[in-house]
Amino acid sequence: MDPEGMDPKKIVEAVLFSSPDPLSITKISKITKIDSGVVERAIKDLIEEYNTRDSSIEILELGKRYLMRVKPDYFSYIEKFAEKDMDRGTQRTLAVIALKQPILLSKLAKIRGNKCYGHVKHLEELGLIRSEKKGRSRLLTTTRHFAKYFGLKSSDPEEIREILGKRVKSRDPSLKSFLDV
Repeated sequence: MDPEGMDPKKIVEAVLFSSPDPLSITKISKITKIDSGVVERAIKDLIEEYNTRDSSIEILELGKRYLMRVKPDYFSYIEKFAEKDMDRGTQRTLAVIALKQPILLSKLAKIRGNKCYGHVKHLEELGLIRSEKKGRSRLLTTTRHFAKYFGLKSSDPEEIREILGKRVKSRDPSLKSFLDV
């Protein structure tokens, strides 16, 4: 219990539930004034609890940040009123990266325009893409967190391109809002 008599795990759960953005242990600790070691243990316990009870809710680790969300299998039931982690422009930029990876940032900018630089920064912060220096540009690919976030079985870029390409061609309704095809 914290000094106010509240269960730290419940406090951490409330913070994760309320945040639309992934949060680091340090940020949760600052917000709650709970020791970071206690926050880390609470998150691990919560992840185990949500996995054990076969819930439609999960806590994802994205890089060194955590996000509570509805599992991808249940997105279609909540998409009309759920907040988006990304605006439509960022979603479209991510779709181009996923479908054309590996892609140079300079090529992405020609496709998506200058706003893509901000989108790429946000996507890196979410842990959905990675970038590495390649000449004067940066080479962009999706991460294993991208696959986990979207409920894909593989994080292999080739398989992601293939899966998404097939879904785009078949006009998969679950991708309509993401890709706007």
